[in-house]
Amino acid sequence: MSIKLGKDTKLTLVILIALVILGVVILTNTLSFFKIEEVIVDQIRESQMTKTESAAMQIENHILQVRDELVTLSKFPAMETLDLEHCTGNMKAIHEKVEGKINSLLRVDKYGQIVECSEEEYSDYLGLNIKNKNYFKTPKETNEPFVAGMVRQGDHQQIIVSAPLFETNAYTPYPNFLAEFEGILMSIIELDYLRNLYIHSILEEKKNYFLLINLDTFETLLKSEEINEFSEIIEKLPESEKRLNMITDFNGFGKTIMTSSDIVLGQETWRLIILTPLKNVGQEITSVQKRHLFSLGFLIIVVAGVLFFLFSLYRSREEVQSKLDKAKVTLKKLGINVEVEEKKYSQSDITLNPRKVYLIRDDDENHAHELFIGSLNRGFAGLGILREDPREVKKKYNLERTSFIWLNKNQVEGQACETDINNLFKLISEFMKKSEKSVILLDRLDYIISENEFSKVIKKIHELKDLASTNESIIILSINQEVIEESKVKAIEAETIDLYGSHLRKKVELTDMEMNILKLINEGNIKNKLVSYKDITQGFKITKPTTRVKINKLQGLGLIQIEQKGRFKTLKITSSGRKIIN
Repeated sequence: MSIKLGKDTKLTLVILIALVILGVVILTNTLSFFKIEEVIVDQIRESQMTKTESAAMQIENHILQVRDELVTLSKFPAMETLDLEHCTGNMKAIHEKVEGKINSLLRVDKYGQIVECSEEEYSDYLGLNIKNKNYFKTPKETNEPFVAGMVRQGDHQQIIVSAPLFETNAYTPYPNFLAEFEGILMSIIELDYLRNLYIHSILEEKKNYFLLINLDTFETLLKSEEINEFSEIIEKLPESEKRLNMITDFNGFGKTIMTSSDIVLGQETWRLIILTPLKNVGQEITSVQKRHLFSLGFLIIVVAGVLFFLFSLYRSREEVQSKLDKAKVTLKKLGINVEVEEKKYSQSDITLNPRKVYLIRDDDENHAHELFIGSLNRGFAGLGILREDPREVKKKYNLERTSFIWLNKNQVEGQACETDINNLFKLISEFMKKSEKSVILLDRLDYIISENEFSKVIKKIHELKDLASTNESIIILSINQEVIEESKVKAIEAETIDLYGSHLRKKVELTDMEMNILKLINEGNIKNKLVSYKDITQGFKITKPTTRVKINKLQGLGLIQIEQKGRFKTLKITSSGRKIIN
């Protein structure tokens, strides 16, 4: 049992549904509001972890690249004497051969004495003996490069990288050492330089802090001014396995995001720690929350406005619908019925297929009309849209049940008239949907184009084609291509089947007699007289064999048809034949 809802009930139901939707939206946004801080903190933590790992990796790669470059330099004979012009800072001799991370270079002889340097700031090192330092002893004993880790020289914190140097007069591939040990090449990397290059770039002023520590000795190598020494806060730092996702109370900063990444330097392991107190990102969280509240308020206003609009629209619906009903063009209002002709009339020489749109061009001989009538004879319900008076057409073809629309701007009593392409399409669509199978004749499409914008007409042709393809319908379009632009004809042709165009473009050569025979048959057909072989034989005073030859040629060219009427064969001109005559 179905329940029919009243208009007021429908309105109430719509409002209730809208209010429920609004309530769900408000509830969802309220819940998400309280999760904003958690989401932002997670985003900051993930971003900070990525930056921490990147900075640590860059520092480690920088040092390893310096080591590899030293190994490369130590293999060239020219490196046995640097000739660096007494520590003037001229690195031309080095960087002409290898470009890279090295920005300072010292040469130490085989006795451990520093004999050459590239930078003036290290000129005081000349003459120093470092034979007991691990960064000299290890390369000498192992023939391998060495990274000394952090070395303090006064107020300076340095990383010293060294590589063995051998006496040779040719390049020696690593690690094949064929000559006597001649000392080491040594590069000094200032820790402050690495901090400025890689750590400061990921920190924001008054927002992030950092610690760089030695995990083996727990020594603080570098730190932000606001942070205490590592030894004082070691218990507050996260354990290694938890360091990727740690938020803890730290060093008086309150809740703090802590991320870290290790740097392996030879036998030492350092750790870079980045700290972001949550109080330093509170402004970001508040800003996002304000934007969220603004969005929620805006959404509520929009939804309320939509509800008000829908309510007003619903209230005026009856009035609007009434006006639309008055303006709406329907088959019933125009007195058009969907009916099938009972009597049979003249047959067309071509059978049209349903679900297709056909184009007839330069239709002076009413080919489109004949195709339309031929489809009516096959049981199709027909709707003709004509420029000429439909009453004359119905009389000419003795049509009783077929409906017509006159392409006429004036209203004619007892006759449906329309020229607007939108209304015509609605009527055609309604007719096709109400009939099992239908044929639509749209005559003088060129006139419709002159009364409407071409873009609208071609759009409706697209829609007609789609409509025909889903119904048992035939659509016949007739057009006088002489009165519209060729580009428009081609646009229409692209959506239709040009029934005669391709055939009539071929040249058909006929003798004068054959042309006259064709005209005789046409005249007889127009007068509704039967034309036989005998009429041709007598009319042109030719033999029966000659008559058969001429008739067979015309039939082979598709210009005539031969029909059996009892014992006699009659001749009928085709649409193509009439085109040839013209």
